[in-house]
Amino acid sequence: MLRPYIFTTIFAFVLMLLFTLMDYIFPYILKQILDIGITEGNMEYLSKLISIMFLAIIGRTIFGYFQGYFMEQAGQKVSYDLRNKLYAHMQSLSFSFFDQHHTGQIMSRMTGDIECIRNFLGFGFIHLLVCFINFTATVVIFMVINWKLAIIVMLPTPVLVFLFIKFGKRINPAWREVREQMGKLTSVLQENVTGIRVVKAFAREPFEKDKFNERNIGSFNENMKRAAIEADTFPLAEMISGLNFLLLTIFGGHFVINDQITLGTFMALQWYIFGLIWPIRFAGWLVNLLQQALASAPRIFEILDTAPEIYDMPEAEEIEEMEGHVVIEGVSYSFPDGTPGLKNINLEVPPGEIVAIIGGTGSGKSTLIGVLPRFYDPDSGKILIDGIDIKSIKLSNLRSHIGMVMQETFLFSDTIRENIAYGKPDATQEEIVNAAKIAQIHDFIEGLPDGYDTRVGERGVGLSGGQKQRVAIARAILTNPAIIILDEATSSVDTATEKAIQASMKEIMKGRTVFVIAQRLSTIKNADKIIVLEDGQIVETGTHDELINKEGYYSKIYELQFKGQEIMLKANLV
Repeated sequence: MLRPYIFTTIFAFVLMLLFTLMDYIFPYILKQILDIGITEGNMEYLSKLISIMFLAIIGRTIFGYFQGYFMEQAGQKVSYDLRNKLYAHMQSLSFSFFDQHHTGQIMSRMTGDIECIRNFLGFGFIHLLVCFINFTATVVIFMVINWKLAIIVMLPTPVLVFLFIKFGKRINPAWREVREQMGKLTSVLQENVTGIRVVKAFAREPFEKDKFNERNIGSFNENMKRAAIEADTFPLAEMISGLNFLLLTIFGGHFVINDQITLGTFMALQWYIFGLIWPIRFAGWLVNLLQQALASAPRIFEILDTAPEIYDMPEAEEIEEMEGHVVIEGVSYSFPDGTPGLKNINLEVPPGEIVAIIGGTGSGKSTLIGVLPRFYDPDSGKILIDGIDIKSIKLSNLRSHIGMVMQETFLFSDTIRENIAYGKPDATQEEIVNAAKIAQIHDFIEGLPDGYDTRVGERGVGLSGGQKQRVAIARAILTNPAIIILDEATSSVDTATEKAIQASMKEIMKGRTVFVIAQRLSTIKNADKIIVLEDGQIVETGTHDELINKEGYYSKIYELQFKGQEIMLKANLV
């Protein structure tokens, strides 16, 4: 991910080296000031050294500024690319992926986990390299100045290195658990915000508080375990690194007294020793950043490495026009957990036919209409539209010919205009208004303060269930599809509005293939064909009158559910 910005990274790295070089110039200048400028009383030489030190300070500041800016730029660009790549990849994933992953977990990976990677790439990565260079350069300087003193001063260093190697091994699983707990916490938060009306309707606020508190405690405990590992390491590292100073002071002073090194050299070494201690101390913190990134990366790449189950075949083509002749041949489908959804479905629907699908909960109604636009691919069998296997049609093209109104209406937090035109962004105002009129929502929209420019709020908050459903119907109609799927599309509207919608859509439905999942007799009786599903199988097919006379499954449903509706219809009460 960093490769496209390698030149920016190299430039930042070079600037960082120059920044670090200034740290090595200062001790040398200090040595010269003490050994020559002050000891010999050479004011002219002292003035030159002070000027050089002043320029070095300015240079260090400039190098530090641009190094920090360009490295952060590289980290931010990787973060930007990673978010876009992750988001774009999620658009290609099948429904089954979202069925198995909590929204909160996905949000946590899109935000917190990517931020952990950005922190390391934007700061930790280059500093980790510089720490290694710093340490190596300091060891060389110590060995050149006095190898005996160098060995003595570095005696605690192997212990410090071992300590941080052990720290790295312990902190990685700790950070993994922290990220996992944060994902679970985000999931609870997301569910609560989404379902707040249900929570309040059932007065379950105390339960939700306890549930959130439980996840919060889990997050707290994992963070405290992580903090305990850091507490075990960093204070001990401080103590061990302090021994370097102590050894330098004791033995360095001895070397000065015995004229083995000058006072200026001793003072310079006091500065240089930071090149031994700082990289190891700082590396411990950088290892912390690295382990956060390493804990976060698998969570991100788990999504990126997930192959879409539904995708365009190499030979897939686009169909300009579609009549809507649907043939389903021997289609069976099982859910990821192995539960059968459809069993050997065979069905032919000529263009312009209205098919009503009924059945009990879990009978396979939604699964059947889900395989038509390839939300799910069947395990066996095939689906043909106008004689073409739908797998031979490009996904986006196939779905552009199918208009859907789902049972669970979803609207985006945008204007009503944008929601209606979502499937056809280039739609004219006249087309949008016409679709709204057919859906019996135009008059309501016109009565709003901002008309079609009224924002509906998150998930359509501000509109009633029936109003949202009518906006969704208008959205489906606007695309002018060859096939229309209505999944309980008028379940949230009153009977009078349903009649008006049906009357308006009658003209629109002409020549289009329509699949309707409905629970109202008026909708079912108008269908050309009724399909009765039970346990994923078609148990009966026919018209209303044919199925009643069979005295089978449909007639039983009719007696239990629809007969009262028909009596009311005949009495003109509905």
